[in-house]
Amino acid sequence: MLLVCKNHIKNGINCLHTPHIVYIGNKDFVGSCVFCQDIAEYKFFYSVPVSKSHRISIKESLNQNQNFIKL
Repeated sequence: MLLVCKNHIKNGINCLHTPHIVYIGNKDFVGSCVFCQDIAEYKFFYSVPVSKSHRISIKESLNQNQNFIKL
């Protein structure tokens, strides 16, 4: 599952192949965008569980991209 803000919907779609997307309408929900740490408004997920190794590879890829952008 990826949590994203409204500015990073396209980035989330590019990370997961054919995800389900749900708007987070619950104002009490606390979660941050994996790309920028703003408040998440959407949840991207698969209808079947995603392996831990795939989640870790996505997280590592995001970290590498963020480190590259900071340079």
